[in-house]
Amino acid sequence: MYINVAKISSKGQIVIPAEIRKALNIKPEDRFLVFGKDDRIVFKKISEEALEKSFDEIAEPFRKRAEELGLTRTDLEKAIREVRKR
Repeated sequence: MYINVAKISSKGQIVIPAEIRKALNIKPEDRFLVFGKDDRIVFKKISEEALEKSFDEIAEPFRKRAEELGLTRTDLEKAIREVRKR
């Protein structure tokens, strides 16, 4: 694991320190999923292959998990509305 300190600009931008970019082979134009919870922010690099997949291919594991949990389309739409209200 690599640890360094970064700060956020007035525009909300964060610079990933050069040491970490080099070690993780992060290049300009790379894309990331960004997750936030409580006081944590996690960046997950999206591979080129994932960017080339169709939305259906990407969404399929989520559909399967929702099905396993017994969630209906109505349940999901309700959850989305609740999140958008926040």
